Amino acid sequence: MPPPKRPSKPLVALILGGTATVSLPLAASLLKLGAVYVRIADRFSVDPPTCYIDPIFKVLLRDPRVEYRQSNLANVEKYPSLFEPPAEGTNWHRFDVVFDLTGEMNYDKPEVIHITNTYRVAVGLASYANDLDTVHRPLAYVRLQMPFYEMKSGSSKGHGEGDKLKPDGVRGRWWHEALRGIAKLPNLNSGVVRCAAWYGPGRWDAEVIPRLVVGHVYSYLDEEMKFLYNSDLRINTVHSTDVGRAMYLTALWLMQTPRDQVLKEAGTELYFPFEKEKSSKSMSTMFRGKKTTVDAEWRSIKTVVPEEELPVVPMFNVVDDGDSTQESIAKAVADVWNVKYGFMSTTIMTLVAQFAKNDFEEMVEDVNEKHVDAWANMLSASSPPIASTPISPFLDAHSFRKTPIHLDGSRAKRVLGFKPTKPRVDVNELRKISQGFQKDKIWPALS
Repeated sequence: MPPPKRPSKPLVALILGGTATVSLPLAASLLKLGAVYVRIADRFSVDPPTCYIDPIFKVLLRDPRVEYRQSNLANVEKYPSLFEPPAEGTNWHRFDVVFDLTGEMNYDKPEVIHITNTYRVAVGLASYANDLDTVHRPLAYVRLQMPFYEMKSGSSKGHGEGDKLKPDGVRGRWWHEALRGIAKLPNLNSGVVRCAAWYGPGRWDAEVIPRLVVGHVYSYLDEEMKFLYNSDLRINTVHSTDVGRAMYLTALWLMQTPRDQVLKEAGTELYFPFEKEKSSKSMSTMFRGKKTTVDAEWRSIKTVVPEEELPVVPMFNVVDDGDSTQESIAKAVADVWNVKYGFMSTTIMTLVAQFAKNDFEEMVEDVNEKHVDAWANMLSASSPPIASTPISPFLDAHSFRKTPIHLDGSRAKRVLGFKPTKPRVDVNELRKISQGFQKDKIWPALS
């Protein structure tokens, strides 16, 4: 089938969550492509702000076609008004498209937080949309899935949507089970965009921008920037603008394609994520020489889809053309800050695992202390000095794990006609991102 076409009627769109991730580029894409109204709903306040709002986002929020609604998305009592578009002066009976960007991003949060902030919110919102009557139910419902899976780096071709990937830790399991819960809803025309390591203006999470922060630290220290593991470790990337475009294209395709055809072309079986293992090793317990049993918290959640069921949902991997690796990202970061870089081979890390098991957490603490102390000095030396900033070079223990991201994006190109506007991580783009933060006085500007 041909790629989706621009709709004849301007879209009325609802974006749930994502203020700290990609709601801005998604909303910007929607407006650029003719949306008549976009509501963004999230837990943060934007006036006064309770999170960082970059200048581009501030401009977007002043657009009369945009409404920002502060809302606790876990509160089901808010859902009726949340899913109801403005009626006065319009003939809108529903949101044509709903984009779900919700979910807990921090790896090391307790499991109850992942259940509450990711699983219950995502399934609760989708279930409400599913139960609306046909007049008010959205025509398309698109969920953004982060790359929280254990992947292999070595093959020339990335993982396809149908590959059976093991979710990475508690966070990954509940993100994956949220997909299974959404896929099981019979009335919802749902789809999933699974992105690679995303990056873009105004945001500093995920895998790319933290490396940019640390690169600046080592430039300040006049030391070589060392990365764990090999230079060819794949960390496939995608710009946040392209994530937004892919979600828009997915919504159009869902709206314009019969459901049986949707599932035939892009249907992906979602496997049970809570494996019945006798034991599991986390990074921290591995270095203590201890074993920990797999948490069976899922058994108490009655809405978890049974193991024998394999819900099917249309899914698209979204990745740029750069086939990014540690080497390519490190080189771009080094070019921004004029710093040398190198890599610690897998063999060295194996020796660390074998002979310094009890020192791993101490090593993480020492590295972070070095980074954070240098960052504090950089903030003081900045022109002008910076008293506080939400950006930090601190890395949690999970960031030290070997976690490749290697995805095959050919399905999105073939079915959706997706083509990245940012084909690879570019030095000028990284420089532009850091300069944007410097202009907003939350990133040190050093002479």
